[in-house]
Amino acid sequence: MGRLRLCLITALAFLLEVLVLLWFPVAGVRPRVLPPLVCLVGVEQGPDRGAECGFFGGILCYLAGATPWQMALLALLGGLSGVIFHKASSFWGKWLTCLAALAGLEVLLVLGHCLAGASVFAGLRIAGPELLLSAACFPLAVLLTRLKGHPRRKRKGW
Repeated sequence: MGRLRLCLITALAFLLEVLVLLWFPVAGVRPRVLPPLVCLVGVEQGPDRGAECGFFGGILCYLAGATPWQMALLALLGGLSGVIFHKASSFWGKWLTCLAALAGLEVLLVLGHCLAGASVFAGLRIAGPELLLSAACFPLAVLLTRLKGHPRRKRKGW
């Protein structure tokens, strides 16, 4: 997957997340497509492409009002999922590796809430539904990576 296609898929996932999924919150948490997409790109394409996808997605989130930590965490998530889980080949294997990486991301979220002075249960009340919704968005991330462009026409002549 080339860099341009990777950027386009990441931007499409960001737009889908911000413009469509924003309107469907469950238990006070909105579904996220970018973290499963970053994990999937890391597993399928390697740690460098996963980190690039996470960094670009984090830049888009930062421009939309998120913190710089999200940019760093998404890049870290893509790089680590490519390094640790590079052997997953089936859909279910990729889904389970994505679930493990997302669980690690949610642990960092709970730790951040604890450092900010909130209780562990307040962090878990957010992290639990967010993990489940992100895991449910994994098939959507798979569909985004499988999008094909227009077939190239062969040039006739010379």
